[in-house]
Amino acid sequence: MDIMNIKPKVKKAYPVVYMNNSVCVGGFGKITEYADETGVLQLLFESMNGENTIGEIVSIIQKEYDEKFSEEEIIDSINEISKEGFIEDINFIGSEILSEYELSRYHRNINFFSSYASLFENKYKYQKKLSDAKVGIIGLGGLGSHIVYDLAGLGIGTIKAIEFDTVDISNLNRQILYNFEDLGKSKAELAKKRIYDFNPKINFEVVEKKVEKSEDIIECFEGFDLIILVADRPKVKLALWVNEAIVSLNIPLFCAGLEAQRALQYTIIPGVSGCIECWRSTVKEEHPVSYEMLEKRKSLNLTGDNTAIAPLVSVITGIVCAEIVKYLTGIGELTTVGNLKSIDMDTMTTKISETWNKSSDCTICSSINR
Repeated sequence: MDIMNIKPKVKKAYPVVYMNNSVCVGGFGKITEYADETGVLQLLFESMNGENTIGEIVSIIQKEYDEKFSEEEIIDSINEISKEGFIEDINFIGSEILSEYELSRYHRNINFFSSYASLFENKYKYQKKLSDAKVGIIGLGGLGSHIVYDLAGLGIGTIKAIEFDTVDISNLNRQILYNFEDLGKSKAELAKKRIYDFNPKINFEVVEKKVEKSEDIIECFEGFDLIILVADRPKVKLALWVNEAIVSLNIPLFCAGLEAQRALQYTIIPGVSGCIECWRSTVKEEHPVSYEMLEKRKSLNLTGDNTAIAPLVSVITGIVCAEIVKYLTGIGELTTVGNLKSIDMDTMTTKISETWNKSSDCTICSSINR
């Protein structure tokens, strides 16, 4: 791309104010102030209106200031403004990579991604990455029903879920895909209809089965970009089966759960972070009592009773989906890879409760290099 043919424009989200020999750019909770004794920055911002190329902007400024400023200085200033995310190139046309339907339906998504894009990045490519993504999810209960609805809202192109249960009246305090008249009916069938009613343009499939071994997961999600685990039965065994599957498939796992007054989330990327077995080894070494409790729970096949309210479900599922968006688009750093993040209901604060590294002698993931 010839930089001189770029047509920069200040993004709509950033109001620009000129006062007191300065240029102030606002938006998203902060104001950036540029000193402007000569007025050249005001002219620069006014010229970045989407009509002028950078080459033309250089000419405008040099003519006004009798070539006091070099081409290099002007382009450096534009680059500095671009690093803040304040400007975009109007030459990027969304219809080249997205359909008219996608441009309309995901307009607010695209506005959001615009806040991350520099002058040299196409804001539409982020939505395209979501449209091309293939996401698997295990469980369409409290957390799963929220997550799959959000994924459909984001425009994830292909979503495949595993769910075997039926609707119980106790589900309705938090499971948003089901209604009172659905009691006793298959969650898989209900979820499929509800999601297609909400977004008929995505590919959504539900496999109605109970996971009983890692092969069930491998079979279902081969070729997918990631798996989300939000099912909880059988609790310990299911996590171990999923761990074996994601290592075999070499794809990330995003996991979340609730534990009374706190919500929990962690992410595993094979070859980057330690897997669940690495985590267990860390717990065994550093917290032997907790490890023995896990082993006892596993041997007794304890599942516990669900302790969940909808607001806390919404908090943790929102965080999970945000991490997934970051992973699929690359717009930010993940915060939960090899970390157990907890959200305290009483204070709504987050912290990293546990962390673990990849074990060189792990029987599950030691051979994976990403």
